[in-house]
Amino acid sequence: MPSPAEHIAVGRVLEVSPPEAPQELLEFLSSRFINESKTSLRRSIAGGEVRVNGRAMPPSHLMQAGDRVRVPDELDAAPPPAHELDLTVLFEDAEHLCIDKPPHYPVLPGRLGQKAQLFHSLTAHVNRYAPPGGPYCRPHVVHRLDTQTSGVLLVAKNVAAGRALSEQFQRRQTEKTYLAIVEGVFPDEHVSVELPIKRKSGSVVEMNAHPNEGKAAVTQLWVEKRFGHFTLMRARPHTGRQHQIRIHLAATGYPLAVDHLYGRRCRLDGAQLNAIVGGRARAKHGPALDRCPLHAASIRYAHPATGEPMSQEAPLPEDLRRFVNLLEHEDPA
Repeated sequence: MPSPAEHIAVGRVLEVSPPEAPQELLEFLSSRFINESKTSLRRSIAGGEVRVNGRAMPPSHLMQAGDRVRVPDELDAAPPPAHELDLTVLFEDAEHLCIDKPPHYPVLPGRLGQKAQLFHSLTAHVNRYAPPGGPYCRPHVVHRLDTQTSGVLLVAKNVAAGRALSEQFQRRQTEKTYLAIVEGVFPDEHVSVELPIKRKSGSVVEMNAHPNEGKAAVTQLWVEKRFGHFTLMRARPHTGRQHQIRIHLAATGYPLAVDHLYGRRCRLDGAQLNAIVGGRARAKHGPALDRCPLHAASIRYAHPATGEPMSQEAPLPEDLRRFVNLLEHEDPA
C-alpha cells in the first residue's frame, strides 16, 4: 500500500485562476468537485490528501491566483448531474434564484434515502453555462420547505449570497406567507398562535407543541374562505421552527385536511370526502387530496447583494386548485 505522500504524488494538480481568487480552499474544491459533499472534501483536507503549493492547509486557507492544488484521484471530477425535473423559475439573477417547488420532493436529499431529484435539478440549472471541468456553482439552499409543501423557495448561487440570505432568515427579516386547507370551519377571522415547539422524544422527524418547553414559535392565521366542512387559510410564521404551521394548526383543533403526522389522515379519497360533506360529493373514487395542502405563496426579503426589497409569489398549484374547486361545488358554506 502506498504511503500518503506517494498517494498524493500521483494525484491531479489544479491551478487557481484569477476569477477564482481570493477564495477559501474548501470553497475552491467545492466549485471544482460539484458531486462531492463538503463533508468528504473536509475529510480529504484534514487527512492531508490535499496540498496547496506542496503544503497541507486548513479549509479556510485563502487561495490566490496561480496557487497549485494537488488533490487525490479519488475525488469525483464528473460534471454536474443532468436535469431530473422541469423547474419553474420565478426569478433569477447572478446572485440567487427563486423557484416554485413542486410537492413530493425534499429540498435536500435526506439521510433516510430521500429523493435528490430537486437538488440535482437545481445544480444542473445553475451550471447550464459552466465550462467543462468547472468552476461550477453549488446551490446554497437558505431555507427549507417540507417534502409535501409546494411554493416559493430561495436558493443562493454563491457563498456570499447564501450568507446574506441566511442571516435575514436568522434575524427574522423575511416575510413568508402560506396558504393552507384545514378540516373544519375555522371560527375566527384572525388569530395569533404562540406555542413553543420541541422535538418529540424518540423521533427524528416529529415535533410537538408544548406550552412550557421548546423554542418560541409564533404563527398568524387568517381565514381566506370558509366551506361547509373545510377552510382555506393564510398563515404567516414569525419564527421558522420545523413543521411550525402544521403543528400550530393542529393545536387550534383545525389540522390540515391531510397530514400524516399531525392530522387525521395521510390521504383523502373521494369516499372519505363524501362521508365528511354528508354524501354530496360526486368524487367518490380515487384520491381527492394526496398530500399536506400547504403552499408557500409568497416571500419578501432583501436582495443579497444590493439590499433592494424583493418579493416573489407562486400561484396555488393544480392539485390544490382542483381540491378548492371541488369544495366550492360540493361543500359550499
